[in-house]
Amino acid sequence: MSSSTVGIDVSKAKLDVALLSEQARYKSKVFANTPTGHMALWQWLQVHVPDVAMGMHVCMEATGSYHEPLALYLHDLGVHVSVINPMRVKRFIETEGTRNKTDNSDAKSLARFCQTMQPERWEAPSVGVRTLQALVARLDALQEMRLSESNRLAVAHAAVQPSLHEVLATLDRAIADVKAQIRQTIDDDPDLRQRGELLQSIPGLGERTIPQLLAYIGRPERFKNVKALIAYASLSPMIRQSGTSLNKHRG
Repeated sequence: MSSSTVGIDVSKAKLDVALLSEQARYKSKVFANTPTGHMALWQWLQVHVPDVAMGMHVCMEATGSYHEPLALYLHDLGVHVSVINPMRVKRFIETEGTRNKTDNSDAKSLARFCQTMQPERWEAPSVGVRTLQALVARLDALQEMRLSESNRLAVAHAAVQPSLHEVLATLDRAIADVKAQIRQTIDDDPDLRQRGELLQSIPGLGERTIPQLLAYIGRPERFKNVKALIAYASLSPMIRQSGTSLNKHRG
């Protein structure tokens, strides 16, 4: 068991860190959520934890794309990192009866959760998964741009319609190219291909949903049933932000 646990409340701009020692004492500090901030955090931890790589367990919530660079950085340094479903932490806080809601208190709650629950080690995404995540994010961005241009076309003056049609055609080609890259990435990675075949057995999960699930849920076989998978995916900010409906599998 790790001698020290660390809770990190991750946001887009900053990291609120709470280090909880075996003596139930906290040390807190705020760092920028940037590569430089990650290095500063590591240096700070080295000062306060004697065997920082082996004697420490770090917990953070899954927060869309904001947590992953830090999780990868610490993972590559050999740190025991756990990335937690936010609902688990919320329920833990409720059982504690914690009422105050600040970034610092969230970090301390994560440290206590880490110490009490000893959650499983985070499985860092493979190169294939990281590639898929980038492609899925790019596809979402292109589709949003296409929707915006299509909406403009519906009310556009005749003088600008040719320009809008040209932009839409360019976006359609880019979308098709990224979709082809997504399919190729999955086909070229045996693990992703196997997971994709497993997800294809679930009715209602189609060409758009499956790559997003492959990119952000990890191994689908770790879920006991379809309901558990859908419940987890519905809590994932990255999947939820995409606008994909995960409730159609019953349709």
